[in-house]
Amino acid sequence: MQHLTWSRLALIAAGAAVLAWAITRTALGSGYTPLPVPCSVAAVAVAAAAAALVVAWPVRQYQHGRRPGLDGLRAARAAGLALATAYAGSILAGSFGGYALGLAPEWGHAPRREVALSALVAAAGGVVMVVCGWIAEHWCRTQGPGDGQGQARGPAPRVEPGTAHRGAAHIHAADHGASRHMAGHLVSQRGGTLAP
Repeated sequence: MQHLTWSRLALIAAGAAVLAWAITRTALGSGYTPLPVPCSVAAVAVAAAAAALVVAWPVRQYQHGRRPGLDGLRAARAAGLALATAYAGSILAGSFGGYALGLAPEWGHAPRREVALSALVAAAGGVVMVVCGWIAEHWCRTQGPGDGQGQARGPAPRVEPGTAHRGAAHIHAADHGASRHMAGHLVSQRGGTLAP
């Protein structure tokens, strides 16, 4: 999973804007009447942006060690939702921005000016999706170069001073005892004795 880049998002938005502008100008030239964009489009866009932030917030808490035991699958889903939100927002912003740009020559006509304004409001909702998706994806990024992308990584476990040395001593003692037991078993099978 690749991280978001502003250049990729801008390229997607620009492509959608050019396509929407061309379609709008062609439709107007053919005599079609432009339709206003419902306000619900911007409302749904803002709601989707907020949902991406809410889902990614526990991952950010986990990154800072405040939410231990977070499921890795949940973190991956949060990262995927953040990516989808940003990409959908760039398409939305570019499409309705291009629609408004195509209506710009008709700005003097009041009904079409209202249609252009409704398109700009919807494009603003797409920009909100891009920004919130970017923030949410940033919260889900790992800090280490060897970690997987788009997944959360918790703090490293704390090791008390002297724990490693005591553990090594216990392992050495256990290996030494096992070796003496094995040697004693072999000698006893041969009828000999094992010196202490």
